[in-house]
Amino acid sequence: MVNRLFFLILCCLIPFQGTAQKSKKPPKPQVLVYGHGADAFSAAMQSAQSGVETYWIVDSTNIGGTLIQGETKSISSNHLLDVGTWAFFLKGIANVKEISDSALFAAKKHIAPRIAQNVFENSADTIKRLSYKKNLTISAIEKSGKGWQITLSNREKIKVRAIVDATDKASLLSLLKEKDIKDKEYFPSELVKQIDYDSSLYRTGIAVGQIGKQIFNIPLSNLLPDSSLRNYFSTKPNEKLLSPDNIERIPLLMLRAQACGAAAAYCAFFNTTSDKINVRTLQGELLAFKSFMMPFQDIRLSDVHYPQIQRVGATGILRGVYKNNENSFQFSPDSLVSSKEVEFPIKQLYTRSQIWFKDKDIPVFKLSDLLDLIKYVANRGEELNAEVEKGWIKRFRFKGSYDPERKLSRREFAVLVDTYLQPFHVRVNLKGELQY
Repeated sequence: MVNRLFFLILCCLIPFQGTAQKSKKPPKPQVLVYGHGADAFSAAMQSAQSGVETYWIVDSTNIGGTLIQGETKSISSNHLLDVGTWAFFLKGIANVKEISDSALFAAKKHIAPRIAQNVFENSADTIKRLSYKKNLTISAIEKSGKGWQITLSNREKIKVRAIVDATDKASLLSLLKEKDIKDKEYFPSELVKQIDYDSSLYRTGIAVGQIGKQIFNIPLSNLLPDSSLRNYFSTKPNEKLLSPDNIERIPLLMLRAQACGAAAAYCAFFNTTSDKINVRTLQGELLAFKSFMMPFQDIRLSDVHYPQIQRVGATGILRGVYKNNENSFQFSPDSLVSSKEVEFPIKQLYTRSQIWFKDKDIPVFKLSDLLDLIKYVANRGEELNAEVEKGWIKRFRFKGSYDPERKLSRREFAVLVDTYLQPFHVRVNLKGELQY
């Protein structure tokens, strides 16, 4: 009995290491996140999950900002675009193991502040490579080589390769020593842009959103500051659109912040600067953590083919269409494909395909047509037919049986093109222009 009592007292005196370690600075932090709202959580989570030691300075007692204040909240924005860290948060609110459309929809309609706070706090305690301290502020910031030197309010000094400023109005800018800092435009002012296939910017999307009748993606260039602020990312450069006080903006705010976290981690991991970020590499990282590049509202996280459709959609080979008076943006996965629809973007990507398309007018692509195109462009032989037939159900997870004469749906076309032609691997610049 005495021994048992001594054991209990000892357990009370010794802090549990699983949570205590979170209040310590990581051995060599590479990314610093500053702020206490949902966007700070999103950026810190993604940075750590992208494989770099992340130090989160929480300038408050609690994590969550607007979502943990006041009454129970209901959010209707980002309709059918609940992805990325926003979906992760909703999954925690719903307290389910697997993401489903019904669970996400129900969670959006009933976000209780106390439950939201528990989701943020418990998640922050369990994310690997993430450490944080509360009730601290940043008192000084200055450039140091490619990165930044930070001084905290407790006089602790930290040197990191990248910063994510998740404070209102990017408050860290006011601490910089550059003259006339407040009169400079460090970030692009335009944020929301409908998908316009006449411009190549759609190829560089790093977050998706729906606000009212506007359905859009955010291009990577919107995240990047000018050359004097390399490796500094702000989650809220446009306070009017991204105000955390407007709960309808929180899904977009979290997804943009997720991209900021991924971009900061990219700079740290590759020891480079924000102007040298590879668009496709960053997009691939975000897609791996369930964020979208294209705002297809009929392709959701529960769709087994969403990665392939997102990748092909970002190349422009198969394009989305605004429908219902532009109230929705659809991929239409069950529709058919014609050569007229895909000829121009495929020719742009693969010059060899120009010969294949010459004098061809295919009203509806059959499986045999696509296999023939793949063989020609990718230098594959007749063994491709047997390979596709073998993987039709188990590998590609298609419905129905393999038949060379079957009319291909846009879904099947996207999956096969992504697998065998890999158009997403063709690099693009910040303008979305192809880089061969």
